[in-house]
Amino acid sequence: MNICILGDFNAIVDHQKDHSSGGRKRKKKRVLPKACEEVMTELSLIDVWRKLNPKEKQFTFYSNPHQSWTQIDMVWMNGEIVNELKEIEILPNKWADHNPIRII
Repeated sequence: MNICILGDFNAIVDHQKDHSSGGRKRKKKRVLPKACEEVMTELSLIDVWRKLNPKEKQFTFYSNPHQSWTQIDMVWMNGEIVNELKEIEILPNKWADHNPIRII
């Protein structure tokens, strides 16, 4: 069974890759809950943006009050649809606090 789950998770996976506060010291950002990680593992879901961009540090959300950037909008897939994925891109955004993600 192919599954695709995408959206604003309001949490990050990796503190080093998915968060930036421009050098300011801030409290730790919320990571995906253990229950969420367990479901992702059970369903063999993969963070496809990270799979195709393993070393990139790009963000989907900007918090003006905290002056921080995070990647909290994610696309998780499993099965054959992962192999058919050609491209996933975080697009620029000028009118909202979240950046759109394009999947091809």
